[in-house]
Amino acid sequence: MSTLSREFREIYARSGLSRPYEEYLRRIALLSTSAYAAAALILLLVNSLIFQVWGFRLVMIVLPPSAIIGVSVLIIGLYYPLYKRNQRRTQIEDSLLYALSYMAALSAGGLPIERIMERVSEVEESEAVKMIANKFMADVRLFGFDVPSALRDAARRSPSETMEKLLEGLRNVIQTSGDLNSLLTYEVDRMLGRRREKLKRMMGTLVYLGELYVSLLIVAPILFILILTILSVIGGNPLGVPPQIQLNLLVFIGIPTMAAGFAIILDVILGGEE
Repeated sequence: MSTLSREFREIYARSGLSRPYEEYLRRIALLSTSAYAAAALILLLVNSLIFQVWGFRLVMIVLPPSAIIGVSVLIIGLYYPLYKRNQRRTQIEDSLLYALSYMAALSAGGLPIERIMERVSEVEESEAVKMIANKFMADVRLFGFDVPSALRDAARRSPSETMEKLLEGLRNVIQTSGDLNSLLTYEVDRMLGRRREKLKRMMGTLVYLGELYVSLLIVAPILFILILTILSVIGGNPLGVPPQIQLNLLVFIGIPTMAAGFAIILDVILGGEE
């Protein structure tokens, strides 16, 4: 149980939520308890006053649905930090290459890491990257952290492993050689290579999905419509269902369902790529 608590605390720290951890847990407990009590009260009043249900039957009608509602609110509250962490991780990894390129250009001009992070916090469009830069600046200017400690704290709160390794690398470079430009240039080149490989794999997958889309949602429906039309003319009924009904099911349910499935698959594959 303590391991789960530590893991959830780490997830919460990387989610970017502003409330203190303990306060968030108390709020979740309060909301789930309130949802349970409200659902139980509403069900109790409706079933006892309107439907005149009493006794054990009333208990079975009120308690299980109320418990389900309360537990559902609790699960949603516990899942929300995980959702926010994954959302921030996607935002960071989508925009990190551009932020790194900007940081490398600034470091080539001889700017220290404090000025680089300050500029990133001012011009970066990604809220997730900007939040990490603002966290670093707050640690340095408001809380008096030295630069390595502020970088370590920012890395600990980063939802992206790539960003975390970058910040740890910056921390090690500052403590040793101090050559930020070499590290940032190397990271930009490495991320460009990874982005090219990812785009190549994505293009291959999209070509395959395009062929599958043409086969399943264009060619196959046309063939089925022709077959069902011929069957309706000659009076055939091979599946025990009139061809007209089969045709309606295909056009109004089958094709839209397959199209929605392809849209979901594309959304998962593209994953927020711009």
